[in-house]
Amino acid sequence: MKKITLGLEGTEFNQIAVDGENAVYYNGELNNLIIVRTDATDGASNKNNDTIEEVFGYLVGNRFEDFCMSAEYFSNCTILVHKPWHTTTDFVANYDLNPKMLLSPNRSVKGYTRAFNKACPELLPYKLIEIMNGKVYRHGEIPEEVFEAYDGVNQ
Repeated sequence: MKKITLGLEGTEFNQIAVDGENAVYYNGELNNLIIVRTDATDGASNKNNDTIEEVFGYLVGNRFEDFCMSAEYFSNCTILVHKPWHTTTDFVANYDLNPKMLLSPNRSVKGYTRAFNKACPELLPYKLIEIMNGKVYRHGEIPEEVFEAYDGVNQ
């Protein structure tokens, strides 16, 4: 997929790196980066049969809307979307990680993923995670005062 279009606002993200069924997408207007990892293997053959389309297809229930809200209504953030083997897709939205710190014409998908992981504090064991002002929250549980402080700086 050379381009993805998200569902709430129709925001388009262009592919800037690809490695098989893993890819990185960027929207310059919002300065948002999406790293898509199909890190699933089936244990027996170590073969990954998931596609990027399936990664987004397994953002079930309200998760797809939650993902779109993070990607379309925030700016200057980096989101890692990954689908573990035999389960639904997870995502981590890091509102502290400005994509401009990561963008490089020669960076691989693995390079983006490593940089993302290095920039994240210790994560919580939830399917949907948000990072704001250096703290990790379950998606939707950022305290109002933290969100307001972030919003005041990023307008």
